[in-house]
Amino acid sequence: MINSQKSSALIRSDDNDESLFEDDDVSMAIGSTGEITEEDGRHDTKQEEDNIAKYESRAVTFVRFLVVFLLFAVTAGVAVGVYFYVSNQETDSFEDDFNDSAEKAFDAIGSVLDRSLKASDSLMNSAITYQQYNNLSWPFVTVPNFSVEAQKILALSRASAISIYPKVLDADRSAWEEYAHENQGWIDESLLKQKENPFFTGAVVEGYQDFPHINLNGGVAPNFPKYYPGWQASPVVPRGAPWGFDLLQSYGKEIIVVEESRHVVMGQTWNIQPIPEIVLWISDLVGDDDFNTSEPLFSFYYPIVANASDAVVAAALDPESHEVVGVIVTTIFWRKVFEDMLAPGSQGLVVVVGSDCNQTLTFQVNGPNVNYLGGGDLHDSDYDQYVKSSYVSTLGGKAMRERKYSGFPLSTEYCPYWIELYPSNTMKQRHESNDPIIFTVVTVCIFMFTALFFLIYDCVSERRQKKVLQVALQSTALVSNLFPQVVRDRIFPSQEKKAPKERISTAKLRLQQFLRSDESATPGTEVRTSHVVDNGPIAELFSDTTVMFADIAGFTAWSSVREPTQVFTLLETLYGAFDKLAARRGVFKVETIGDSYVAVAGLPEPRVDHAAVMAKFARDIREKTCELVEKLGRTLGPDTADLEVRIGLNSGPVTAGVLRGERSRFQLFGDTVNTAARMESTGISSKIHISQSTADLLVKAGKSHWITKRDGEVEAKGKGRVQTYWVEPTSRGGMSASSGQGGEDDLPMPAIDEKTRRLVEWNFEIMVKLLKQIGSRREAREALGRRGVSRMAIQSKTKTGDSSKGGTFFLDEVKEVIMLPEFDPALAKASRTAKPVQLSTEAMTQLREFISIIATMYPNNPFHNFEHASHVTMSVVKLLSRIIAPSESVIQTAEETKGAYESTLHDHTYGITSDPLTQFACVFSALIHDVDHPGVPNTQLIKEGSPLVEKYRGKSLAEQNSVEISWRLLMEDQFEDFRNVICNTEVEMARFRELVVNGVMATDIMDKDLKSLRNQRWDKAFAEGSRLGESQMVNTNRKATIVIEHLIQASDVAHTMQHWHIFRKWNERLFDEMYAAYKHGRAEKNPAEFWYKGEIGFFDFYVIPLVKKLSDCGVFGVSSDEYLSYAMKNREEWENRGQEMVAAMISKYEVPKQLVSEEPQSSDGHTKPQQQQQQQQNLELTEKEQKKSEIQPTTSSTSDFVGGGLRPVGEGGEGEHAPDLLTV
Repeated sequence: MINSQKSSALIRSDDNDESLFEDDDVSMAIGSTGEITEEDGRHDTKQEEDNIAKYESRAVTFVRFLVVFLLFAVTAGVAVGVYFYVSNQETDSFEDDFNDSAEKAFDAIGSVLDRSLKASDSLMNSAITYQQYNNLSWPFVTVPNFSVEAQKILALSRASAISIYPKVLDADRSAWEEYAHENQGWIDESLLKQKENPFFTGAVVEGYQDFPHINLNGGVAPNFPKYYPGWQASPVVPRGAPWGFDLLQSYGKEIIVVEESRHVVMGQTWNIQPIPEIVLWISDLVGDDDFNTSEPLFSFYYPIVANASDAVVAAALDPESHEVVGVIVTTIFWRKVFEDMLAPGSQGLVVVVGSDCNQTLTFQVNGPNVNYLGGGDLHDSDYDQYVKSSYVSTLGGKAMRERKYSGFPLSTEYCPYWIELYPSNTMKQRHESNDPIIFTVVTVCIFMFTALFFLIYDCVSERRQKKVLQVALQSTALVSNLFPQVVRDRIFPSQEKKAPKERISTAKLRLQQFLRSDESATPGTEVRTSHVVDNGPIAELFSDTTVMFADIAGFTAWSSVREPTQVFTLLETLYGAFDKLAARRGVFKVETIGDSYVAVAGLPEPRVDHAAVMAKFARDIREKTCELVEKLGRTLGPDTADLEVRIGLNSGPVTAGVLRGERSRFQLFGDTVNTAARMESTGISSKIHISQSTADLLVKAGKSHWITKRDGEVEAKGKGRVQTYWVEPTSRGGMSASSGQGGEDDLPMPAIDEKTRRLVEWNFEIMVKLLKQIGSRREAREALGRRGVSRMAIQSKTKTGDSSKGGTFFLDEVKEVIMLPEFDPALAKASRTAKPVQLSTEAMTQLREFISIIATMYPNNPFHNFEHASHVTMSVVKLLSRIIAPSESVIQTAEETKGAYESTLHDHTYGITSDPLTQFACVFSALIHDVDHPGVPNTQLIKEGSPLVEKYRGKSLAEQNSVEISWRLLMEDQFEDFRNVICNTEVEMARFRELVVNGVMATDIMDKDLKSLRNQRWDKAFAEGSRLGESQMVNTNRKATIVIEHLIQASDVAHTMQHWHIFRKWNERLFDEMYAAYKHGRAEKNPAEFWYKGEIGFFDFYVIPLVKKLSDCGVFGVSSDEYLSYAMKNREEWENRGQEMVAAMISKYEVPKQLVSEEPQSSDGHTKPQQQQQQQQNLELTEKEQKKSEIQPTTSSTSDFVGGGLRPVGEGGEGEHAPDLLTV
């Protein structure tokens, strides 16, 4: 901690020991007590703001992550649930389908078995009935019409073959063999029926092998106790003997079970492993086209019993009376059993048929079709849990149980068959789909969309919250910057003794109240700035302070010719630098009022060295201003470097506090503030003006060597005449401006003074920008394949053409219509998206050298000089930048609307905005339009017999001379690269020359013929009915040509349409130039004689009509209104003060008294000496105003008017007698 004694000792030290106070690197203000209070307060405030932001961000981030986690968790859970739900639905559908198919399959199998049994029973009954009716005995029975009845039975039972095998005892063998041989007629009958049956698919033969014995394996059967030879069969298969095959020897087990149980027996399945002989037999039986002949078969063995008309139960109870006399064998393919048992839509039912005799085979049923998969159990083990099984005997007994069949039951003793049903992948795939995935994806998308919507909403909300928090923090920072710590302590409650959460909560409430004060305030309602501890006013009296007012001299006039963005660029740059200096010096910035900067030292923390600190701060901002305006001159215009600050200081007590209301502000009040303002307004640019009180404090502090007494007393409003002082604090050089330049701009150029160099650099930057646009457009055109004449051809022809035209009559080259390029949408788009073009170092060097040489070609005239040319150039640039599209057009950013907007802008501005070369030509014309100007008008040159008269036929001498000199310079070999950047085709070079010639010739406003031609072109371009029979393209280019000429004309006299100070400055320079011509005998009359009235006529007959034409052509937007407003104000101001101004200008020269004929007469009876004294006072005031507002020019003026008035130089008569010469 620095104590007070040490601080006081430092204050009393002399210049050799003032290191702390003179050090420009001081970063904090030291109060009278030595405490670093202001910076500590700002640090605490910043720390508190950071705590608020961190606390709020931490809470919001936690909630955000929690919500996002829950959203993703719910999404995952719901997605899994949906997937399993839909999958289970498909599984349930699959199981229901299988169960339904299995039930239908069992019913269908049972139905087939029952029909087969019923069919066999019917044949048995027919045979027994025939035997009993004809008193025949077995085995000597032949059923009549057997083939017909057998066909019906086969169709009903789905069997493939049916045969009757009678039982023949060995004793009856010979008799039966003889009987069978004699009764073979049924065979011929069956063969005939098979041949006639169109549905029979087996082998059809004409004859058969006759073998009259019971046979076995192709030969005569040996002697056995009994035989079961084959007798009647359908169909007849002529492979071997058609009858006599002994069934008992091959299928004895089945026959024995039939005899013993009187039950129907299902024999073993055969042909599971195909045997060639059996396959051949089956092929003859059913044919090759029906189905696979290697598929397995089985047979029913149905007993034929004596007395079959009795009940089946009786046969079982009394087997002796119901002897088995034969069997009926029905042969069925297993596939036939399963056909048509499912609907066409049912697929993939696997049927496994097995028996206790270890026979297993597998089929797959697909609707009505059946596929034999092979022997063995071939079902998919993945579906074991779905198995449905049943014994065939159970299925086949359904008809008997339902009393629909009264025949013999199916045996369960011999190889009982069972059937198992399984689903397959085919069946499951019918119920499987992408629905689980689709529903899951849809569900996830819904949740993701919800989450995305939440995230978007969260991002928008977060962005809004950040903006709200940023605004709140900025508001707090703004309050911290606007209000001193002691005031902030009154505004905000103390936070020191509160817990961290309470401090954050209170600070948060403070920020919210700041926002509410801005958002909910209504007119007429007082809004408190923040949370206020008490309801009383916040104000303090500070007895020891020094107040500073700093004003930018010439700012008003400077800003009147600048774009708003340029004005604010200057202010933000300067005031931002001032703020940093204030923070380093411990000075409190109060406010800025326009271009005035107000600061105070000695508050909020009292300090005894406030006067010395403020004096050094004033020195710092003065030097910083010099440094910054020098740097800004290149971008904001050449006269920017001439801006200076005028500073005034005063010390004394002030009342400081918060002036509450809708926009609370920290304010200073008191006589000290008013006196400081008077010190500034009565000071001089680049000087620090101080009052007596401030001077006394500096003397007391040992800084008397800083002070210089001002000569004479100053008249201060409300104070009378007071003695004031200049102060110049010693500087260690830390804040001095650096004028050194570096980089690419340090290229060789002709020797010129510093001011001209700044003008050259500004013109250089303007032209470089336009040349880059030309380069971008050219590269875009070449990228589209639209090339012109080769560069070498252009250079050669251009030089030749220039040589032939040298010294020619340039007025002959003035074009009524200059054809500008038509709008090309593709080229416009390519130019818009093209990369910026970098000019070569050679081209930039040549451009700078060219401008420098042009600058040296301007004589040192008071008015027509290089500064005036730069002034005209700036006006041209401003008018080009103000060319706008129609007010109803709306600029949008969509790519397709950009093209439409560019097309509309092209049409509205007659193609000027679409062609960078045209814009460059306008700027180039402004730069060269007064090169080598003689300082007198063309009429005087004619009278003097100048060589230019014969050369240019007495027309537009100065203008043609300027074009020829500049064009010859441009065509020099040393500017080849610069020239090629401007144009690289014949068409471009020809159009560029036309534009330059038309532009420069337009500045000759005194030639009657040219004036008449321009008026005619204007009427033809813009007057209704004057364009009949003319194409739209020609009319548009005619308008563009006349608009360019008027743009140059307006820029040439732009000082008449700008701020009063600018107008007065250039008006005086033109007066000086014309008076110098008169003094040297190059003018007949003294310009003072007609200057006042001539200027009024100039406004009425040229300036105002010209500005109205700018408005009528409709392309310059608000600039035409702005120019007209300034022109009207300047005319009014000149009418009121012009005579005084003329008197002031006359007083600078030895002018005869009789020439002052237009001085204002005394209206209060003053004597002549009193009038002269009053004129002298007016002159002093005028000089003071000029010094106060002096700036560099930014536009142009005419070359052939006296004082901007009406009378042509060299022609007799007063200005008011020749208004017809200038009617536009």
